[in-house]
Amino acid sequence: PKANAMNMMFALLLVAITIFIVAPLGSASTPKYEVKACSATSLAGARSCSPYPLELSFTSQPVPTSPHCEETVDQEGSVTFADLSLPYGSFLKVEVKTLVATQDASLGFFVRPVRKAWHLPKPSISSDQKTATFFLDTLGQFSVEFAPQDTWSSTSALAFDSLMLFVNPPYEVPSSATPISTGGAATPADLGPNQAYVFSAGSIYDWGADKVFKVHDDTEIYFEPGAHVRARFVQTEKKVDNVRIAGYGIIDVHHALEPDVVGVSDDATHQAIGIYGKNIEVFGVTILNTNPDCGAWGYCLNFNANWSPIGDPSDPFGADELQSQANPPSYKPRQAHCQEKNMDDSPNNDFANCPTSYADGNSASFVKCMTWQMGQDGLNAGKYGTVEDSFVRVIDDAIKPWDSHGIYKNVTIWQLALGWPINFGWWNWNQPDVDTAVEDVHIIHNHNWQTSGGWPETQSGQCTIGGIYGSGAVKSGYSIKNVYVETAASCAIGLEISNSAYSRHPTVGYGGEATNCVGSFNDFAIENLIFDDAFKTGSGYGDYITGESNPASGCSGDLLGEVDMAISASVQGVPMTSSDFSTPNPSTVSLSFSAPTDPQPPPQYASHPSKALPSPSSLTYAPISSPSAQSCVLTCHSDLLCDCVAYDSSASLCTKARGGCEPGGLAEAGTSSAVYVRPRDDASVGPVGGDDNTAVDNANSPAAGLGSGTFSFSGPALLLASALLM
Repeated sequence: PKANAMNMMFALLLVAITIFIVAPLGSASTPKYEVKACSATSLAGARSCSPYPLELSFTSQPVPTSPHCEETVDQEGSVTFADLSLPYGSFLKVEVKTLVATQDASLGFFVRPVRKAWHLPKPSISSDQKTATFFLDTLGQFSVEFAPQDTWSSTSALAFDSLMLFVNPPYEVPSSATPISTGGAATPADLGPNQAYVFSAGSIYDWGADKVFKVHDDTEIYFEPGAHVRARFVQTEKKVDNVRIAGYGIIDVHHALEPDVVGVSDDATHQAIGIYGKNIEVFGVTILNTNPDCGAWGYCLNFNANWSPIGDPSDPFGADELQSQANPPSYKPRQAHCQEKNMDDSPNNDFANCPTSYADGNSASFVKCMTWQMGQDGLNAGKYGTVEDSFVRVIDDAIKPWDSHGIYKNVTIWQLALGWPINFGWWNWNQPDVDTAVEDVHIIHNHNWQTSGGWPETQSGQCTIGGIYGSGAVKSGYSIKNVYVETAASCAIGLEISNSAYSRHPTVGYGGEATNCVGSFNDFAIENLIFDDAFKTGSGYGDYITGESNPASGCSGDLLGEVDMAISASVQGVPMTSSDFSTPNPSTVSLSFSAPTDPQPPPQYASHPSKALPSPSSLTYAPISSPSAQSCVLTCHSDLLCDCVAYDSSASLCTKARGGCEPGGLAEAGTSSAVYVRPRDDASVGPVGGDDNTAVDNANSPAAGLGSGTFSFSGPALLLASALLM
């Protein structure tokens, strides 16, 4: 009786929740999906639990389509999203209904990243193909898609209405934090030192203009679930120590920035979160940029940006100081924060409050970044910084491994119509850049083929990994490992080192050093770069690597701008080789190639040689081109509804099917044909017993008591779950 009463109370609370819309002021947009969920401590329990409605948030392109804004790159569409909290070891049952007229599951149903979901039971689909019920058993950021695979190689990708489910660990906001008022003026405000603050659940904080909070030492800033704060959090006038920004709320850069106010809106502070210092932690927040003004730019999150100085009240910094410089360039003597050299290459002698190891490095985890324009980049960890378990969906560079000893791990990326998912840098100030690791990155989509033919003005376009590098900082010892690209991308690696790059900081001759030299890329390893789908073919782009073709006089050694790189990559299971790459200046590059190994391959399918699928029916998909049976199997395994595939090696055709895969019902065929049947522990998701029935914690729900300043699993969220399981 106690459990039933609590279940009823929780259900009533969830049903009573109104939909929370995150969209430009005055927008009439509404979420495009309905979502229900419940959780349990076992899969059996999740099968039988009754899902409850979740509160949803929504964001769409905020910039008007007329007049045309070049910075949107014609990117439209929307994101409906929700934060959910799931204790480790538990299972989610999720029921999703798409309200988008053009979407249904008849040609495919995907939960991405596919490698985090394809081991779970087959979803059930409603008769109208508009509702799917499926399971999740891990934390992460998931795109739920009622769409065929070929959606992502067409311009319809640019207007897709998407659903993201952010599955987070339980988290409790301390009750002792001081609430921040929704009132007051839009003037800059100080937070700290030695204080804890909280933005309240379900509140929209909007001061009618750009609001900046300047953070100080030993400051904690919490967001209760559903808090929506139209403000930015910065500190670029000094370096701080011990700052925490945490919780499942929303930081929204919505209002135009007043130009060139040092420490408030100069180019160093064009960030939603931009802070200099050490021991800075950002956890759980969703960062949006819904500014409707064309050309509004700025990162989601930037720790110790290596291209910007300590603020000078008498001389606001402009990023254009690092663009289109004279050749050779000259730079102002701007004071570094944690860089080893000042902007003019003179030595920096002040490293107070700068990270010296991972122990005092900065971190971002379970952070979600979604923006809508060029110049609105993703996440930068800084030296000894870590970005992990996070999501980036941007029209510019997604993650920015630009500093020594960075770690980027378990990051999910949805690259929109412009930018590199993994960008190696532009205009870094000059200092050694060593031993950064990028690992387990899931690029669920990459639409930069939309612009790669026209920008940048090299043969490479933007590709998946690379950049147009114009810095004197020598990069070495980088490891990029286990990068999965699930849908059509423009190309794999596009890298050019050039002393005439548009955005650059070559050497300037300080202390007798040669002038206008760019750093080499030494001992780079790209291991297991795996493209599940074929490249989106087009003109003006492709895999391209070149070092500096015309080094300035006096440049030598590591300042010749050369590339030393080991590459293991494949496209649809076919290893890439030197013949796949354009290297117009071969003397500047040293490349080696090997076949990759997929650490998360599909399981073994049952093979039925000389067999074909039964006569085509509504359960059979149209054949698609595939270079191998291995690639065909991967095509099936990515689609959670696919039960088997037929592969015709003579025509290189792959046909997916739902059902009709029983060995006795297969048709006879020639020796070039075979059918491969997916292994499933269960053929359906019907109830199989168990009495767990736990309403999932929805991070925007007032019924969900989520988490503490650490990953504490004894807080209200887990206590509530335990009570419901009694």
